[in-house]
Amino acid sequence: MVTEKAKSIAVAVDGSTAAWEAMQRAINMAQLLQLPLDVLHVIQLRKAGYFAFIDRHLKEDQEAYAKKVLADAVLRAEKKGVVVHTHLIEGEKDPSGAIINFLDQARGVKFLVLGAHGHGFVGRHLLGSTTERVVREVARRALPVPVLVVPSIKLEEEPEPSKEK
Repeated sequence: MVTEKAKSIAVAVDGSTAAWEAMQRAINMAQLLQLPLDVLHVIQLRKAGYFAFIDRHLKEDQEAYAKKVLADAVLRAEKKGVVVHTHLIEGEKDPSGAIINFLDQARGVKFLVLGAHGHGFVGRHLLGSTTERVVREVARRALPVPVLVVPSIKLEEEPEPSKEK
């Protein structure tokens, strides 16, 4: 069996609080292991209807948001002296499939870092659907990439409690 040398650490970001916490953990790991960071953002291609211009505008909006998220990720990594490569990936279904395909094609990813994402009381105690699917598929395919799931410590922005007397 030929052991491949680790080339990078991968992290998937979607702009959520949980994703930024995962990004910070991935940056720390990249510094410690002296590896570059592959930052992934998946755009889900969905057809809104029969009108091509609507689909085009939806895709343009998603691409603009993705570029903003990836630019923020680059700034965060470069502040810590980590070399970063961004990957804007398009997927037709669930983002988990696109992430798995990246891992399968990239070869040599030392770790994949994902945020445990959820909203509300129940969501904070369960894995997000994309994270769960990635973990299951990595195990099913026996991909040689450990997946680190970073629990979200900070809560998504919740409304302030009212201060009525």
